[in-house]
Amino acid sequence: MSDLSVGLSCPSCGGAIAIQEGDTSVNCAYCGSTLFVEGDKGLFTIAFKNKLTRESAVNAAQGWWRKGFKARDLKKTGTVNECYPIYIPFWNISSRVAGWVCGYEERTRSDSKGHTTTEKIYKEEMVLQDLVFSEIACDPGDLGIRALRNFSGESSFEDFEMIPTFESTTSKDDATAHARADAAQRGRSSANVPHVTFENLHVLLKKTSMIYYPVWVVRYSYHDRMYILTVDGVTGEVLSGRAPGDPLFQSLAVTAGTSIGGLAAAGGILFTIAAGNEIGIAGVIGGLIILGLTYFFFRHGSEIIQGDFSDKKKPLDLKAMTDVGKQIGGLYR
Repeated sequence: MSDLSVGLSCPSCGGAIAIQEGDTSVNCAYCGSTLFVEGDKGLFTIAFKNKLTRESAVNAAQGWWRKGFKARDLKKTGTVNECYPIYIPFWNISSRVAGWVCGYEERTRSDSKGHTTTEKIYKEEMVLQDLVFSEIACDPGDLGIRALRNFSGESSFEDFEMIPTFESTTSKDDATAHARADAAQRGRSSANVPHVTFENLHVLLKKTSMIYYPVWVVRYSYHDRMYILTVDGVTGEVLSGRAPGDPLFQSLAVTAGTSIGGLAAAGGILFTIAAGNEIGIAGVIGGLIILGLTYFFFRHGSEIIQGDFSDKKKPLDLKAMTDVGKQIGGLYR
């Protein structure tokens, strides 16, 4: 490719800039500044080769039936009614986040007399990360897929008019805005500063592409009820799915969970009263977490959900339960 002279000048020194077609960054020959270039070039689009057959996709689905707390007779009575491949478009955006995050964390100490003091530890953390962002570029319906997890595969130059695909319905501008926000959030989290007072983060987009990814859709029935799951056409792993839970597992979990959690919490309180230290608080926290997990499984264990479904229940907030445990333990010190 030949050099293109497009009349650009360096914003730092005013020198003329020569770039190669398709380049996204260039160094000024006069002052050495690194500049990032964004143009109206076409979007790089690629399809990953589907490596699964219908038989292997069905086997992956039936193997998933046997895992976890799903209905025990699912592998015997479940029937696959439909299994077909389809290509789903995903935005794939690589970026770099760089900058600083400043703030503080609080550390609480207790002396032998039970007096507590809180100290602020000031932190200044540098952030420099290369990240990859992915999100689905269409309406996935009830497939339970929102982002691409695997970025390795054999490229296949397919005729997109000849293969079954979902049509892309989201814009590049929206995808890049989401990628910038995601990179800033991940960079901020990586700094591990609990209380942020100042930050200066810059997100540089390096490459934007669209990947058409093969996914097998499996629809099956269990006791006259229909369920759906999806299988990765490259890795053979189940990406998302719904399955019936087992009432026996729910009953056993409630019985064991309430017994163990209640004993742990009560023992922690008694130990805190007797010893007057924070070891017993750990028992209170552990007991509350066990009780919370027990209730969560009892409440939502009738259907096992894996993937990014809109009605999927959020996991328990363990941090909030830990704070409650500390408060309860503190009352008995």
